Amino acid sequence: MNPWDKVVGDDNRIMSVFLLIPAILGIAAAWSVQRWWSNTLPLHSQAVSRRRKIVRDPAAGRRPPVLPLIKGTISRSEESSVMPSGRRNISKASSNKLPAQPPNLFLNDETHKLKTLGQADNATSRVISPKHIPVPSIPQEGNFKFEITMFVFTVMTSFLQFIHLYRSVWWLPQSYTRYTVNFYLIDPYVVGFIATILGRRLVYCGLSQILKRWSPVSLLPILEQLLRLLLLGLVLASLVWCTYHIMQNHPIVNIFYLCYPISVYFILFGLSISPFFDVMSLPPLLKEECKGRTVTLKPLHNCSMSPQAIREEVEVLKTDFNNRMKQILFSSVLNAYYAGFVPCCFAQSFLYYDVYWATQHLVCVWVECFTMYIVHCYPVKYCDVLHRAALHLGRWAKIEGRTSHIPTHMWADSMLWHQGALVKHCREFYKAEGISNAAEPGNQAHARFYAVFNNPSVLLCSLLGLQVSLVIIEIVILVQSSEWYHILSLIFLLFANYCTLFKLFRDYLVCWKVYKAEQMIQDKTGG
Repeated sequence: MNPWDKVVGDDNRIMSVFLLIPAILGIAAAWSVQRWWSNTLPLHSQAVSRRRKIVRDPAAGRRPPVLPLIKGTISRSEESSVMPSGRRNISKASSNKLPAQPPNLFLNDETHKLKTLGQADNATSRVISPKHIPVPSIPQEGNFKFEITMFVFTVMTSFLQFIHLYRSVWWLPQSYTRYTVNFYLIDPYVVGFIATILGRRLVYCGLSQILKRWSPVSLLPILEQLLRLLLLGLVLASLVWCTYHIMQNHPIVNIFYLCYPISVYFILFGLSISPFFDVMSLPPLLKEECKGRTVTLKPLHNCSMSPQAIREEVEVLKTDFNNRMKQILFSSVLNAYYAGFVPCCFAQSFLYYDVYWATQHLVCVWVECFTMYIVHCYPVKYCDVLHRAALHLGRWAKIEGRTSHIPTHMWADSMLWHQGALVKHCREFYKAEGISNAAEPGNQAHARFYAVFNNPSVLLCSLLGLQVSLVIIEIVILVQSSEWYHILSLIFLLFANYCTLFKLFRDYLVCWKVYKAEQMIQDKTGG
């Protein structure tokens, strides 16, 4: 081979290398400029490019750090499947399952409390406050007018019972008397004892009205207490004086009939004097002075979202309701006892009278007194306050067929539960059935309060049915009666029953209309 040719070939290769170096540097420079330009573009740029630029996340290609194995969280089979590189062999059967998260070792009690409070706030936010419709104003008798009505009714029924016992046959030609009643057989001291018991509240109510009108406001509570003590002394003195004269003409056993209600009074009311004179006696905390006179504060309802406040309000209303019912039962039995039973106890042994008719009269008087006291002590406004409190209290229904798969919460007394909530309390499961539920699950007092006052028109309907039944029975007896004193007695009882029937029917009609509209509103709002 010619040496010159070898030199020329080496020169050609050297020239080729020198020609390729600028091309490589140009390509590298262009790539650097293109990369710099793409990195300087804004992320939300609105520029339009013919080619789509793909910006990769710098951390996308990195391998995630290997988590340290926590003892007790991975089984041995899983430990054997862990590769040295940090990956795990996942079988096909478990490929669709989410990997188990390691437990949070830093979850302390404070974090748990925060989660519990968060659940409570979430549950409370779903509670719908009940909607209330105001009850229209219904005229009601005052205490003084009611005491006048009650006194006239009991005195007349007592007089009718004396007619049943001491009637005469004055219309016969051979009759030795010209009067319809044998008054000489009636013991005047028994009549005085009965009149003192039946008229004590009327006297106290009249004198109390005078004190409220003329006495200074600052001295009114003291004057009322002194008035009760003074009247109590006068009443006891009158009763003792009548009892002394009754003992002169009657056996000592009959004296126990007169004193029997006193033992019942001490059992029910203790040594308190107020219930003996005032049927609407309330604790001193429920009274205040306003514009120169003492005003008895009626129980009021406060729409609260605090469960503790709702339960406390229900407890106060329940106590007031029970006190009124205790007063109603005692007063109605006391009036019927002295107006219908005591005259029969002191009748002469030789006197013949119709025991069946006297007993029937006694029962009618007791039922009528009971309904009259109910209408007076439980007006519609008062029942509406109890109804509103019952809606906020709510009710829990016990779930019998419980299973462990029911999603429930532990009942907490600081939470207000929504309708349909499932809770666990005292190893039992309960479901909320009220619009707003602040009651304690399994508390029978709360359950009875809600059952009675959730719809007071049901209670009024029951009383209305009792009054209608009494009127129908008296009408049937009146149709079958032929004696003049029977007819006179039934006419007077029917007249009193018609007045009470009108009041009950009016109250029931108003409550039924109002609570029916209220229920429609609750259904529309999702309550």
